[in-house]
Formats: sequence, C-alpha cells, structure tokens
Amino acid sequence: MSDTKTPIPIKNLFYMLCYAWDVLSIKDDMLVGSDDYNDAYNLLARVFSHGIGKIIRSGFHRSYIPMEEELSTLRGKIDVQESINRLSMQRKQLVCSYDEYSTDDIFNQILNYTIAALIKNPNVDISIKRQLKKQKMFFAGIGETAPTLSNRKKLVFNRNNVTYKLLIRVAIMLYDNTTVNEEDGKETFKDFFRQEHMQKVYEKFLLNFYAAHLDKTKYRVHAPKFVWLKSSVEDIFDDYEDAGDYMPELRSDIVIENKESGIQFIIDAKYYREAMVKSHHSDAEKFRRDHISQVMTYMINSTFSGTKRGALLYPTVCRVIDSKRNIATGMVFFKGINLDADWRDIESELLKFAKIADL
Repeated sequence: MSDTKTPIPIKNLFYMLCYAWDVLSIKDDMLVGSDDYNDAYNLLARVFSHGIGKIIRSGFHRSYIPMEEELSTLRGKIDVQESINRLSMQRKQLVCSYDEYSTDDIFNQILNYTIAALIKNPNVDISIKRQLKKQKMFFAGIGETAPTLSNRKKLVFNRNNVTYKLLIRVAIMLYDNTTVNEEDGKETFKDFFRQEHMQKVYEKFLLNFYAAHLDKTKYRVHAPKFVWLKSSVEDIFDDYEDAGDYMPELRSDIVIENKESGIQFIIDAKYYREAMVKSHHSDAEKFRRDHISQVMTYMINSTFSGTKRGALLYPTVCRVIDSKRNIATGMVFFKGINLDADWRDIESELLKFAKIADL
C-alpha cells in the first residue's frame, strides 16, 4: 500500500474536502468514526459506506430511463421503422419506446461500481468490507458503471439528490486515485497527499471557505481569470498580437474584494511541504521566487481600480509563517495555516487572515 498516512488530522481533511466539494450541509452528519482512522482512503471508504446506509434507509434515487423493447401490448410510442426492421409484427409484437422510472440509473450504477471496487481492494479494512458486502445486496438489479469523465458529464445534481453529491465525489476521488497492478491485477491506492492532487483540493477548499463565511454584503469572493495587459506582454514580446499563444493563463485561486474599502486581496494558494528554500549562497531560507513572481503578475495585470494586495498562503503543520513585504506591486503577505490545529482555530485564523489586507 502506498503511504496514505496523513500529515493532516483526518477530521480536518474531511472538512476540507466538504468545502472543496461544496457539500457543507451534510459534513457533520457524515463524519462518523473518523477518530478511528489515520488513513485517508479508509476514512473515505467509511464515509462512503455510511452514506450508502442512509440512502438504503431513505430510498434510492430514481430517474426516467429510456427503454426500447418488443412488446405484445402497446406501451409508450411505437417505433414503426424498427418494428419493420425486426419483423416484429410477424410475431404479433411491436417495438415500443418508453421511459421507465427506475433505480437503475447512472447515480446508483456508479455507487454500485464503487462498492464492488472497495470490496476487491486489499487496502480497505475488513470491517468496512463486511458492511459494504451487506449493502451491496440492496443494489440487486442495478448495474455497475465506472465514474469516467464521460459518465460524470451525465450527472445533474439538485436539491433532491444532495446526499448523492458527496458519495459521487468520494467515488470519483477513489476511482481517480486507484491503480491496477498489471502483474496480478490487484488494485492499490495512490499517495493521497501527493502535491498535484492536494493542490486542487487546497485551492477549492480556501475559495469555498471564504465564499461561505465572509459577509457577502461587504466582500466579493471569486477566482477570476486575469487578462494580460498589453504593457506586460510587450515587456516580453515585441508584438502584442502574436504573443497570445505563448502567454500562460492568469487564472487566480482566490480573490477577495472589500466593497467598502476598495481593496482587492489576491491570494495564491500553494500546497507545498516546504514553503521556503535555502539560498544558493548561504543556509538562509527564502520564499520561492517563482511563487512571488506569480502573485506579482496577478497584481500587475489586475484591472481593479482600488488598492491591490497579494498573498501566498501555505499549509503548515509545525512551522510558523507570518510576514509581509512591501514590493514593487504593493504589499504582499506570506502566511502559513496550521492544518494540524483544532478546526475552530483553523477557521478563526483563515478569517482573520482574509481581513488583514483591510488594515
């Protein structure tokens, strides 16, 4: 099994995922037995099984499924051409097309697929597998469909299937982070905390956290895509028009705008184990130059008419990062959020930091 031991307490990790997935309304109800696990995937499997239990008790989601079959009695619409092609009328039948209100829809098929995958995975605890095996019996008559990219596009969430939203998210995360050994065909989990994976979770968590907690009458929270200013491009290329294909996208992580003070706070989230690196010429540690350049580029190309301030926000466990520098583009803050702390302290620290630019 890959190293899935978490540098972040499991409860905090789950809260982060609930913010990132925008399923806050059910985060406390689904967080069961979390203190028993220090493995991210077994936590997700436990949460998944708990959610399946709730669906079994409350009832499965149903959808209208398009059906087509030969029938001796009329149902729905007659497909005349198909009836002729199949010579159905010689058997005193007709090809009928109709919609059946069924539990065998893509939502339940993905859940059923995930149950089967977890049961087969050697990394899942035996106690969870036992529960999943019992739950799978309730999926009799429901097919199994993997949450591939094409199948994800077919999913439409609404107020009536909000419980499914979390379970489908878990199913997708498990699917995307499972590898199959070509020699023995066994499934194993990837390192949950690899940087490229957690970077997306971290960014989305922070954006949705601030959107949920900051006063909407005073603050605007969004993640705009900035457009390169002509002056910025011409510093690099002679011809502005021909440079478009070579310039990277300026897609921000979190932007908080104070409508009262006219201050724009551009926060760049960096999920790095080490926020600072040693200088080539000494043992002194410095913030990464490319990180500073990125937030400066956002500030330069933002067309916000008020005061612009930037920040680099890192996750930390034991190191204190809390400083600011007044540079060419304006004030830039450097902050580490201790994700090993009590969740209430994390919330308090994040909200305090969001308002520091107003001071």
